[in-house]
Amino acid sequence: MEQMKFCHSCGIPLAGPQAGNVQGDYCGNCVDDTGKCHSRAVVQAGVANWLMMFTPGATMDVCMQRADHYLKAMPAWADR
Repeated sequence: MEQMKFCHSCGIPLAGPQAGNVQGDYCGNCVDDTGKCHSRAVVQAGVANWLMMFTPGATMDVCMQRADHYLKAMPAWADR
């Protein structure tokens, strides 16, 4: 059985339509057309926007803080 792979930047599964154009260990949402990873701020805002959809009543500030905490566990951002 093959192990599921996840984006090293945002953590979404790399299999399936939500991953877009996968580039190595990164989903299409986290890299540009050349395969270069977007800045941490851009990825954090994307994760925060995703969190807003599932957290009724939460403010963007709260979701940005949660996204910041979450990204610290991702391989791409663990040391930043």
